[in-house]
Amino acid sequence: MNYFTQFWDENRDDEYADWGNSVWYFETNDADQVIKQVTIYDNGKLVKYSEDNIEDKFGGLCEGALTIDDCDGEEITKEDFYKVWS
Repeated sequence: MNYFTQFWDENRDDEYADWGNSVWYFETNDADQVIKQVTIYDNGKLVKYSEDNIEDKFGGLCEGALTIDDCDGEEITKEDFYKVWS
């Protein structure tokens, strides 16, 4: 498994735009498929997705392969990811 984050310095382009910027956390498998994903917005709102919750009215689990290089992210530890996940 791989764990990394991405800072997104743009607001959402929907009715939740006032949530502010966001930090995304990803857990990917060896095929670079996103297994779990957490997004934390400036206002404190947290959304998370996995096979148990693929999508909701706020967004959804990233489709397709994603690597740390694709999003200019930063590597984190499994422990750091699960601190945010739980």
